[in-house]
Amino acid sequence: MIWFLIGLGWSFGWSHWQISHRLSSDPIKSDWYVTGEVIGLPELRGRDVRFLFKPHTLVAAKGAERHSAFPRLLRLNWYRPDMAVTPGMRLDLEVRLKPPHGFSNPAGFDYELWLLSQGIDATGYVRAVSAASASDVCALDCLRGRLAAAIQARYASEQVAALVKAVTLGIRDGFSDDQWQLLRATGTIHLAVISGLHIGFIVVLILGLIRLLSYALMPLYLRPVGVWLTISVAFLYMQMAGAGLPTQRAFLMVAVFLLAQWRLWHVDLWSRWWFAMALVLTLLPVATHQAGFWLSFMAVATLLWFAGHRIKDLLGWRVQWGIFFSMTPLLVWLFGGFSFVAPLINLLAIPLIALCLMLVVVDLLFSVLNVDLLVPVVDGCVSLFWWLTELGAEVQQDIWRVPNPEWYVLALALLGSLLLLQPKGFPLRWLGVLLWMPMILGIRSPPVTEGYDARVFDVGQGTAILIRVGNQTLLYDTGPGYPGGQSAFMHTLAPYLDAEGIQAVDMLVLSHDDLDHTGGHISLRHQVSVAGAVTGSKALASRYGYRVCRPGDQWQWNDVRFTVLSGGNQEGSDNNSSCVLQVDDGRCSLLLTGDIDSDVEHKLVEPEQPLDWLVASHHGSKTGSSAEFLARWRPSVVVFSAGYASRFGHPSTDVVQRVSGSGGVSVNTAKHGAVHLTSKPGMACATNVWRSTKRRFWSGY
Repeated sequence: MIWFLIGLGWSFGWSHWQISHRLSSDPIKSDWYVTGEVIGLPELRGRDVRFLFKPHTLVAAKGAERHSAFPRLLRLNWYRPDMAVTPGMRLDLEVRLKPPHGFSNPAGFDYELWLLSQGIDATGYVRAVSAASASDVCALDCLRGRLAAAIQARYASEQVAALVKAVTLGIRDGFSDDQWQLLRATGTIHLAVISGLHIGFIVVLILGLIRLLSYALMPLYLRPVGVWLTISVAFLYMQMAGAGLPTQRAFLMVAVFLLAQWRLWHVDLWSRWWFAMALVLTLLPVATHQAGFWLSFMAVATLLWFAGHRIKDLLGWRVQWGIFFSMTPLLVWLFGGFSFVAPLINLLAIPLIALCLMLVVVDLLFSVLNVDLLVPVVDGCVSLFWWLTELGAEVQQDIWRVPNPEWYVLALALLGSLLLLQPKGFPLRWLGVLLWMPMILGIRSPPVTEGYDARVFDVGQGTAILIRVGNQTLLYDTGPGYPGGQSAFMHTLAPYLDAEGIQAVDMLVLSHDDLDHTGGHISLRHQVSVAGAVTGSKALASRYGYRVCRPGDQWQWNDVRFTVLSGGNQEGSDNNSSCVLQVDDGRCSLLLTGDIDSDVEHKLVEPEQPLDWLVASHHGSKTGSSAEFLARWRPSVVVFSAGYASRFGHPSTDVVQRVSGSGGVSVNTAKHGAVHLTSKPGMACATNVWRSTKRRFWSGY
């Protein structure tokens, strides 16, 4: 109990210390003059660059400081820079900063947790540069930068250079989307980005060399030398790889296991495993919220399990299948799927990557002497790895998706894994396969056929609303798109569609032709099939063969009626051509208004009864949601789908006050995260927000 209380107190103190450095949200955006240096390797993003910046001085641009905290690390974007940003560079900048913030959606990536774990206390962008100079002292980061440039120049093939930089320096931005898909489908992502496995390669190599030397020298002297040499090399490799959390976690585990071996402490392997876990949680108490923590410790636990049963071939097929059986329930829980071909591919790819890593190290040493002897060998080794993943992807083009399983399905699968890992001859061992079947088949509770379920996703400055009626799905808009072809869809809706096993959209409604509403349209069609689509834009309709929505259009799914109240009007602005869609099941009603202004609102038909939910037009712009409109429709809840710290000032203060004056409650996705609206028989019209459903102390809400 005393250790539990100590751990609890430490985690509270650690959490308070981390949050105390964060830039406060009052005001949300602020301008600063900051001096400091670039940390780590900058990320090139087309013509833009993103980098970590350690501030030395921080002064508010408009007089006295408005924040008591002093951020330890900033994550800055520099759009269209007029100079190259290099590791260790000293810069005097004018920046616009905001507190750490990210999208908040079910199944989505927790960006705010990632920022917390990296010690990043504010994000923003560079507005101006007043001075720049090279660092006087820049050892590790500059070395990593020079090595990255040398690798890029040494290997002509882009796919070879990308993989070499990934496994040696932890640089991941060289992979194409197709390559990421190959790695994901074959369960080999852990081989192409530095993980605990690569640290393990280094440890096995050094220990193997020490064992060879032990035949010529006295083992008594080699034991401490071997342990400290192995730990030192592993530490150096971790630093060269950028000291990311996966490599830090792997290094700590290696250090704990080897130090006990060095001191000849009579500590069993499982006690070392528990101690390593305690050490990791002491240094980063929020590690339990990260997928890598569970995956890495489960993988090591599986190896210890086999070691306890005297199975020495830790790269053999039995261990590969053992890891597959032990890890798959976790992968389903964390990522919504797994790869059947992963054990076979990893059986071949693990020793291949180990060989490639050793060849790369030797080849980089040869490059100092201008010897290119091993370049074609490295090219061949890396090309063979990519050929192997392509071969595996032909068998399984994507992971086997398991729709968000119930807790008891995962519990059965874990029990099945425990049975399958038992030694030969264990009674009922293969019963584990049967216990896996509910998970593999994606058995879930049947959907409710009455009422409907709507989610207004947190997509920033844009709109994306998913409505489900039984097994049928309607998507109203697809979120914003960004310069360069990226979109919020991939980080917000896509993970949710995967987690829920949604493979088809029965009706797509693109309200009008604005990028903040149609930015994820193409990505959506690549991920799922779209049975039917309507839009208020004739240009979109002619380009993709969609139907133009018209007032009076109506269809019904079960007891839920969908009615188009306005749309397709091309005489005015494009915003006013938005499809205005009403959803009603006789219990709860929802109105989706696109970007219409008060002129179109005035022309809408008179409502038969007060509205339960309204998604405000144009993200809360003062041109819509007029007092007259709110008085006529009397919405109980008004949802604003707006961006955090939006440069447009949405939602407008006037609109929020008008909603309050009409008796409605305002909900903002930028503040509250995704909004869940539920209409079910025998229930009130329920409104839930994701940041309250999944509370996290680092969210600040």
